[in-house]
Amino acid sequence: KIDSTVYKVMSPYKKTHDEQMYAVIAKSEDALVKADVESTLGNFFCDAVIYETKKILGKDSAMLDVAVFNKGGLRNSLPKGDITVGNIFELMPFENTLVILSMNGGDVKKLVNFIATKGGAPVSGIQLRIQDSVATNVFINNVALDTTKIYRVLTSDYLANGGDAFPFVTDKNWDAVNLKVRDALIEYLISQTKAGK
Repeated sequence: KIDSTVYKVMSPYKKTHDEQMYAVIAKSEDALVKADVESTLGNFFCDAVIYETKKILGKDSAMLDVAVFNKGGLRNSLPKGDITVGNIFELMPFENTLVILSMNGGDVKKLVNFIATKGGAPVSGIQLRIQDSVATNVFINNVALDTTKIYRVLTSDYLANGGDAFPFVTDKNWDAVNLKVRDALIEYLISQTKAGK
């Protein structure tokens, strides 16, 4: 049986919660779905968070080279048609924040080889071919990977801390973006909708 006293206390909070979660923030012509290697969801996700991070960086945005995330962190696909705030919470239910790592090219090569052993991962700014679980033909922003260069890599604090066994060699030397991954997605969708896209 419903406890009417508790129900009365909770009702205003549930109403506010539902209004926020069911708010439509975008419309998609196609479903954005998870897949093992090239996925519409993974590509959208990485492009969105790197776009929002570059907005925050402003004039320093050119120094951000790539975004790397994990498939397991994307918990749900996004539907065709209306996309709500609740859909984004289902996709990214974690409180992870964005961080930017400085990595030398040798460590980036280890990272892409790790991605190859996993059969791929959501990335932006990187092109690579996976052959026999090894990354080949690696390009960053259309330029061949340079093992002597320092690259700036956008990821989550979870992965930067070694989550999902990702080999980020950072010694905690990263710059916090002060933006949750989920909030970056929400901001991106709202801004694209306002732009009529």
